Amino acid sequence: MAFEEVLSVALKENFDILIAETTKKGALLSNKISNLHIWLPKATFIVAQHNQWGGGTKRFDFRSDPFFRLTWESRSVFDKIFETKINNQHNLVNHLMATKTISDTLEKVVTCYYELALAQKKCELSNTFTKVAASRLEIEAKKFRLGLVSKINYLNADLGLKEANLALLEEQEILKEKRRNLNLTLGRPLSQAILVQSTIPVEPMWDMDKVTPEKVVDLEAAIQAKKVAIAATELTKAKSYLLSCLSLSSDLYANGYIYNLQDKKWHIRPSKGLVNIGVSIDLAAFLLMPAAIKKARIGLNNETFKLSKEKLSAEDRLANKKWLYRHALGLHTIAAARLKVSKQKLAFVEKAYQLNQVKLLELQEAEEDVQKSEINLITYAFKVRQAEFALYRLVGKFDK
Repeated sequence: MAFEEVLSVALKENFDILIAETTKKGALLSNKISNLHIWLPKATFIVAQHNQWGGGTKRFDFRSDPFFRLTWESRSVFDKIFETKINNQHNLVNHLMATKTISDTLEKVVTCYYELALAQKKCELSNTFTKVAASRLEIEAKKFRLGLVSKINYLNADLGLKEANLALLEEQEILKEKRRNLNLTLGRPLSQAILVQSTIPVEPMWDMDKVTPEKVVDLEAAIQAKKVAIAATELTKAKSYLLSCLSLSSDLYANGYIYNLQDKKWHIRPSKGLVNIGVSIDLAAFLLMPAAIKKARIGLNNETFKLSKEKLSAEDRLANKKWLYRHALGLHTIAAARLKVSKQKLAFVEKAYQLNQVKLLELQEAEEDVQKSEINLITYAFKVRQAEFALYRLVGKFDK
């Protein structure tokens, strides 16, 4: 499975990403419902019939008043405006938080993918080393029977095979664990067979020149900036308390009817509507208005301080990730050179061993050095990939 395919599958099937998406949608829907509750008027629907009998010397009638009444009331108009604005600002925060969760999760997917690639490579190398050790033991056993080598050489070869078998079993278990980890991040059965590319290239997958301070969007700093905007709205709301005291209300009455028994006629009571504009002040809230403003200002100052801290941290994170990426590339270059030297040394030792100029132990040490160098090379390639993704995610668009 290619790396790009794994990212695509993770975006569609990873449980953490799905939870982040549904959580965001739920929060957006909740704020939308809240906005509707804020602005929709409270309506009273009444259908009633009032029967009244009246009598007198000159008048005796029957009265029936079925009527419909709708009451619309809107208090604290400016409060509603501010609450709506705050809900919309929270929507932006929810979107950024979901994006951050997706980005964090994809970074875990990257780690799991390349850990599996590294485990596969180690398992391949261990398997090869085990076969070489078994072949070496067979050769040393023949030489020992012919009296060409001492028993120490035979025992060393036998011990080398046992160590290789033990290392192979360990790498196989690690491979199973890394496969389970990747399946878990992809939302798949843990036992499902999955094979990734064992060779890890170090060539950039993305244009790393785009990672500049101007284009970097640190999600933590962006989230904090939105929180500052919310705090600023809260302060404006506290300062505008007197405006929020304004209220509107209206009543609508439908036609009513009266039937006079003497005249035997229906009399219509015409519909009517009332609109009221009023100002209602909570005296306690009015007196505590300076304290509320001070509290909101303190909240804004705190959020502003946090934003300044996050901006500095963002600069530090960018510089640190750039350094880690360059350092990983440098370590990979050194590891590649070391592997080249180790292979040259092994070729020299193998030739000397065939001429009985070196002992078996030296040959085994040279082989182990090559194996370690190959593992180091793939390990540093893994670190390059990790550092590359961690750096590019600052400008990449990995959310859905």
